[in-house]
Amino acid sequence: MKVMQRFIILLFALFLLPIIMGQLPFPNNQVVVKEPTSTPVPEKAVVYAAATNVNPRPINTTTKPLEVLFVYTHSHEAYKPAVENKTGMQAVYDEQTNIFTMQQAMLNHFQLNNLQGTVLDVDVMNVMKQQGADFPQAYRVVRPYIQEELATNLYDLVIDFHRDAVGRKATTLETPEMSFAKVAFVVGLDHPGYKGNLTYAEALHAAMDNIVPGISRGVMKKSGAGVDGVYNQDLFNKMLLVELGGIDNTEEEILRTVAVLAQAIAKINANEQI
Repeated sequence: MKVMQRFIILLFALFLLPIIMGQLPFPNNQVVVKEPTSTPVPEKAVVYAAATNVNPRPINTTTKPLEVLFVYTHSHEAYKPAVENKTGMQAVYDEQTNIFTMQQAMLNHFQLNNLQGTVLDVDVMNVMKQQGADFPQAYRVVRPYIQEELATNLYDLVIDFHRDAVGRKATTLETPEMSFAKVAFVVGLDHPGYKGNLTYAEALHAAMDNIVPGISRGVMKKSGAGVDGVYNQDLFNKMLLVELGGIDNTEEEILRTVAVLAQAIAKINANEQI
């Protein structure tokens, strides 16, 4: 019986020995973590579909700049606050401080919008004085200069800049952030090709109002007795007469509006190219 008991104890000890050895801290008992056989694949970013009302076609900003000719038929039209700042006196016409002398600041705003502005470098009202021409003859006096420029160089758009004679209430847009000089687009109907000018004026009016609601006074159609009715717009199919603010607007208000005008022209041009 005792021999049997010893034999059973020996067997039990032999059974437990591997288990006890596996729990001891020998080097060969370290757990081996198998390295992955390939580089883990990162999770893919989720790409959301664009809204259906967004045009997916990109606007090409590297295209050739739009060529715009600046004309100042009434070159000495002035803004009272600007003249007063320079001379201490109020005037609505001035030979030194006027819409014509604001040309460089206006050109800068156009250039920022990929629009290449060129000024018809003629002080028309000085030429009128030399010729003894009356005020209503301004469009006749400037006409040959415009014709020569258009025959010499290619332009996409011609803008004749003016200052309206009405007061601040009619020509100023006040917003919580800042104020703007309102614009008005004048289109002469007394020539056969007026439709091209009218279409572009209406598009520009809408584009400006889309950027700053209320900044445009609209498109004014002129024809019949007592008005010019042409404004040299028969010389080019995209020629605008822009009334830029009025006698009481400040230079800052004028230039804010010029910036909006340039942006609107750039937007129209981009849409035409798409």
